[in-house]
Amino acid sequence: MIATAVLRHRLAQHGRVISVHVSAFPWIELLWQQADSVTARMADFTARADQLDSLLHEGGRAGKLDFSIGVVRTGLLRLRDVSFIQQGSQLQGAARVELADLQAALPVIRSLAPLQSPSGQVVLRGSASLLGVSASVDLVLAAQEGRLVVAPAGLLGAFATITVFDDPRLRVQSVSAATVPGGVRFVVRGRRV
Repeated sequence: MIATAVLRHRLAQHGRVISVHVSAFPWIELLWQQADSVTARMADFTARADQLDSLLHEGGRAGKLDFSIGVVRTGLLRLRDVSFIQQGSQLQGAARVELADLQAALPVIRSLAPLQSPSGQVVLRGSASLLGVSASVDLVLAAQEGRLVVAPAGLLGAFATITVFDDPRLRVQSVSAATVPGGVRFVVRGRRV
């Protein structure tokens, strides 16, 4: 099918494609870039975050999107076991961050673990060491006004909030995390606007 070949070619520009499947009924929907479902599996993906976001936005035209990638390299950080699943307007993304990858991106980080946290956000406790001085730091990763933000816990958080993800086409609703061997697995839920 032509739509499958076109998507495979676009994905292959960023990494090794394992499989791609695009389905539409009636098939004429594909002429208007509509599909019932899109499924893609990749071993790896290397690109800027906005390039991945663009591909996901285009895939968002499908009624169902199921996209998984073994390793995503975007910027300094490496994400593993990445998945995006969309059903209608609801979207869920998940990824595992290994401590070794986080330390490669931010050498001052020594540990990272999620703590019990209120619904819709994650409190991460980490230890860092810089110039022989070690400190424990709690960071809050949360959905805020449709964005995904991170800030230090406590009063300083009101002044040092950093937006991790913001796309006007998508409203982040919640984030959760769990410790897994060697790192942390994050799950972000949202909806398309």
